[in-house]
Amino acid sequence: MRTRPKCRPSPLASTLAFSLAATLVAAHAAHAADTADAPPEPASRSATLPEVVVSAERVESTLRKTPVSVAVVGTDALERQGIAQLSDLVGVVAGVSVPNGFSNMPQAVGIRGVGVSNAVMSQAVGIYIDDVPLVRGYATALWDLPDLVRIEVLRGPQGTLYGQNSTAGAVKLVSRDPSAAECRWVSLSAGNHGAREFHGYGNVRLDGTGTGTSASIAVSRRTNDGFGYNQTLDKGVNRLDATQFRLKLKQQLNDGLSALIAVDGLDDKSDANTTNFPLNHPDARPRVTFAGDPRLGDFHRRAGGAQIRLEQQLAGDAVFRSITSYRAYQDDPTRADWGGLAQSRSNLDQVVEQGALSQEFQLQGRGSVLGSAATWTTGVMLVRDDFDFVRFATAVPVATDVATFSEAQTHLRTTDLGVYAQGRLLLTADTGLTVGVRGYRTRQTGSNAFYRTTQDRVRTVTVYDADDLRFSKGGLLPRLAIDHQLDPRHMIYVSLAEGAKFGGFNRAAESLSSALVATSPEKVRTYEAGAKSRMLDGRLTTSVAAFHNDYRDYLAVLTNTTINGVLVVDPVMVNAGRARTWGVDLEFAAQLGKDLVWSGSVEWLGSKITAFANPTGAAGTDYVGHRLPYAPSLSAGTGLAYTWFAADGAAVRLDASAQYLRPQFADVANSAALALPSQVYLHLGGSYATSDGHWTFSLRIRNLADKTYPLLRTRIPPLGVDAAYYNAPRTVLLTARYDF
Repeated sequence: MRTRPKCRPSPLASTLAFSLAATLVAAHAAHAADTADAPPEPASRSATLPEVVVSAERVESTLRKTPVSVAVVGTDALERQGIAQLSDLVGVVAGVSVPNGFSNMPQAVGIRGVGVSNAVMSQAVGIYIDDVPLVRGYATALWDLPDLVRIEVLRGPQGTLYGQNSTAGAVKLVSRDPSAAECRWVSLSAGNHGAREFHGYGNVRLDGTGTGTSASIAVSRRTNDGFGYNQTLDKGVNRLDATQFRLKLKQQLNDGLSALIAVDGLDDKSDANTTNFPLNHPDARPRVTFAGDPRLGDFHRRAGGAQIRLEQQLAGDAVFRSITSYRAYQDDPTRADWGGLAQSRSNLDQVVEQGALSQEFQLQGRGSVLGSAATWTTGVMLVRDDFDFVRFATAVPVATDVATFSEAQTHLRTTDLGVYAQGRLLLTADTGLTVGVRGYRTRQTGSNAFYRTTQDRVRTVTVYDADDLRFSKGGLLPRLAIDHQLDPRHMIYVSLAEGAKFGGFNRAAESLSSALVATSPEKVRTYEAGAKSRMLDGRLTTSVAAFHNDYRDYLAVLTNTTINGVLVVDPVMVNAGRARTWGVDLEFAAQLGKDLVWSGSVEWLGSKITAFANPTGAAGTDYVGHRLPYAPSLSAGTGLAYTWFAADGAAVRLDASAQYLRPQFADVANSAALALPSQVYLHLGGSYATSDGHWTFSLRIRNLADKTYPLLRTRIPPLGVDAAYYNAPRTVLLTARYDF
C-alpha cells in the first residue's frame, strides 16, 4: 500500500480531530492529525486518544498539563467544519461570542461574557497570528488558509504573556512553518448558493540537505452568490468574494540560528449588505432587503502583513527570539445601509486605514532557583498602531423626512510598551508554582473632527475640530497559579490573573464633549480552579474549570449622559460601571472503540452588572442587576465520529455534531426586542479517501435543519430603522482534494 503524503492527516486521526473540533475539545486529536507521517494500518490502530500540544504559555506543552483553560481546533476540523472566520467558533468553542458574524464586519470577540463592548476600539480578546498581535477589530475575522495548524482559544486574562487587551483571553492562529518534508495538494469545492472554493498548499526544500532552507505557500479563494436577496434590485446580496495567500521562507543560518520570513495578503470584495434586512417592511422576510441604491453594499478590503522571526539557541537550553511585524489594511470603499428600505434613512460611506508595527524580544530558558527546577519566559514588546477613519453619513428622520449629511474624522496613534516575565518553579516533583507580571504603558495621540455637509460633501458647518488629543495610562498585570499532579492521570490547578483593555478616545465623535473623553482601561480580575484528567488507559479525557471574573471600569456606549457638567446627547464610550461573571467550563472526549469517538463541551455562565452610570436617574436606565450582553447562560456542543477502513486501506469517515446556545441579551439594557433567541444547529459530514492517499472526496452540510435566527438587530426609531443580521442558511459543499 502506498505511503500517504507526510503533510496529509491519517484517516483515523483526521476523523478524531474533526469530531473534537465540532465541539471545543475538538483538538485533542488535531495535533496528532497534523504531525502524523503515515496512516496506521487498520489492524494496529490505537484505541486511545492522542495527546495534544499547545503553545498557550508561549512554549509548547501538553494540553492536559497546562494550568490554563484552553480549547483547540485543529487543521482537519477547520477544513471539515468550514471554520474560516472568527464567528465560526461560536457554538464550537463554548463560551466564545462574536456578535458581528460576517467577515468584513468589525469583529468583537467575547469569552465568558467579557469583551464585546465595541468592535472598533481596543479588544478584550487578543487575536494573534503566529505570535503577532492583530490590533482592533478590523481585518481580523477571515483566516481561511490551508496552512493553519490549529486555533487555540485561551480563556481568562492573559495579560502577562500576551499583553494589554487580553482581559477576556486570547485567540491564537497557529500556521505551519516550512519543513524538510515536501508536500503539495489542491482542492476544489462547489455547493449551494453558488459556492465555489479553491485551496492549495505546497511545501518544498530549497537545498539538497533537507535541513537548510525550505518554503511554503498557502492559497485560498472563496466566493458565493450571497445568502440574501435584494427584492428591489432583483439580485443576490450578502455575498462572499475573498482571496488570501501566505508565503513562508525558513532558513537555518548557522548552528543554532534560524530565520523565518512570512508574508500574507487578503483581497476581499464581499458586499456590505450584512445587517440591513428590515423587520418593518410589509414584505419583510429573513435575509431579504429592499435597499434601492445599487452602490450601498460596495466594499473592498486590502489587507496583509509581513513578519521576520529570528531564533537563536543559547547555552543552557536558553532561546532568544526576535519577532518583527508590520500589518496594514484599507477598507475603501465601505458603503452600508442600516435600514434596508427602498428609501435609505441611514447609510454611511467610509474609508478606514490602519498600519500596526510590532517588535518583541523574548528570552526563554530553564535552570535552578533555590535548588528547584524552573522554566521561565521574559521579554519586551512594543506595538504602534496608526488608525485613520473618515466617514460620510446620511440620516433622514421620520419626523421631518429631510436628509442631513455629516463628515466625521478620526486619526489616532496608539503606542503600547510592555515588559513581562513569567516562570514556573517546581516546588516538589508533582507541584509547580507559576508567577508572572507585566508592566505596561500605553499612550494615545491624535485628532477628532465633525462637520455638517451638503449632499455633495461640501462642508457647511464645523461642529468641532479637536486636533491635539493626548492620553496615557500604565499599570501592572500579575498572574499567580499553583498546579499539582495528583498522579500520572490527574492534574489540578488554581490561578489568579488580571487583565486590562485600553480605552482611549472615542472614534467618530459627534460633539466636542464626547471627542475629548479619554476612557481608562477596563480591568478584569479572574479566580479560576480547574482539573484535567486522562483516564481509562487514554480512552477518556476531561477538563473542567470553575471561574469568577470581577469586571471593573466597564466600557459602555451611553447617550444623554453628563460629562464634566455638560449633557452629551450623542453616543459616547465611558467607564460605566462594574460587573461579575461566573461559571464552569466542562469538556470531554471518549474513544468508544477503535472506530468511534464521542466528544462534548458545555459552559454554564452567570453574569450581573453590579454598578452602572445612570445620569438621568430614570428607572429605565438603571442597569444594575442586568445580565451582560452576549453572555448566554448555557452553551453546549456534542459530536460523534465513525471511521471504517476497507481491506485495501481506503477509508470512509462519517461524523455528526450539534450545537446549542440559550437566549442572550444584546445590550446592557437587556431589551427584549434586541435579544437573541436560543439556537440549535445540526451538522453532518462524510468523506472517502482512496487507498493510495492521493484522492479525498468529502461532503459537508452545515445547519442541516436550515434554522434561521436574527443574531444582530439594529433599531434607530427616529430614523425608522429596524433591521437584523441572520445566521447562514443550510449550506452544502462537495470537495475533491488531490495530494501530489
